Amino acid sequence: MSSEPNYSDESFDLDELEVESSDSPVFRFDGEKITDLSTVNIKKYDFTNPIVLSDADFGKIRTKAEQFVYYLSGHLSMFLRTEFNLELEDLTADLYSNFTHSIKSPSCVTMFKLQELNGVCLLDVNSHLSATVVDRILGGRGSTNPEERGLTDIEKALVEDFNQIILEEWSKQWHQTMVLNPSIIGTESTGKFLQTSPSDAMMLILSMEASFGDVSGPIRIAVPYYTLEPVVSRLLNAVSVTEKKTVKPTRWHEIYDAIPVDVSAEWDAFELSLKDLSNLEVDDVIELSPELVEQTKLRIENRTCFVGEIGLEGGQVAFQVNQSMDEAVKLIGKNHG
Repeated sequence: MSSEPNYSDESFDLDELEVESSDSPVFRFDGEKITDLSTVNIKKYDFTNPIVLSDADFGKIRTKAEQFVYYLSGHLSMFLRTEFNLELEDLTADLYSNFTHSIKSPSCVTMFKLQELNGVCLLDVNSHLSATVVDRILGGRGSTNPEERGLTDIEKALVEDFNQIILEEWSKQWHQTMVLNPSIIGTESTGKFLQTSPSDAMMLILSMEASFGDVSGPIRIAVPYYTLEPVVSRLLNAVSVTEKKTVKPTRWHEIYDAIPVDVSAEWDAFELSLKDLSNLEVDDVIELSPELVEQTKLRIENRTCFVGEIGLEGGQVAFQVNQSMDEAVKLIGKNHG
């Protein structure tokens, strides 16, 4: 008897979702079962602890991150008295367990807390980069043995000022939304023993690539979303209000004056049966109500923009505007009363 489960039944148990074995079935969004798992990249996601941010929201936060990287690069260059280059690599959201597993060993992990918010955040600096910073602080040229190693207690104390600058500059980017004061509460050389957040907590991870002298390496800041959520919410709300206030009416330019626009006049004249319509011939006369001339619709680009009266003026056909429709405001941008 085959042990293959019957997938024709659309119902399932919760136990099926919690199976971790490689034999677990994988389905596309339309219900099609994927047989060749090598063609897809499977990533665990906890739907009970999501980050409700759209791509547009991530774009706004990324803009803040780009400004932070720019100012941090200049601040660290002054601190180290040499050119310090920083580039924003990525801004992503991932599980805490995935982030801690991605920390290389040895590494220089700094745990810090924001006094105004709950939760513990992490600063992960490449160990080779940290050792080079120590060398530069002690008067060296900013180059070290390429072998990566953990820092001694004395080196950790020396590099703490470097890390504090990063955290203070990161906090400053939110000053218009909320004043944040970071404080370092501990260090680690590996991510294996970190337990600062639940393993399924979602983290906002800012990744940068740093280089100075002949050394380069990554710097990452990971903040639990539940910690930063009050700040992000205020930021996005403030941006939305600003965007609404800065919407300006379209300015008129003289070059628009010569643009031709199709204009037509029409009436809702009468209803005619299909039989009468088929019997119409040349020279037939159809009587219209005299009131129709006062209910003439002026259409611009196939939109009824004005209602008024049509007649003769100086030997030419003229149209008098009596009423402006909503379409006129949308199309022209002005209310003609």
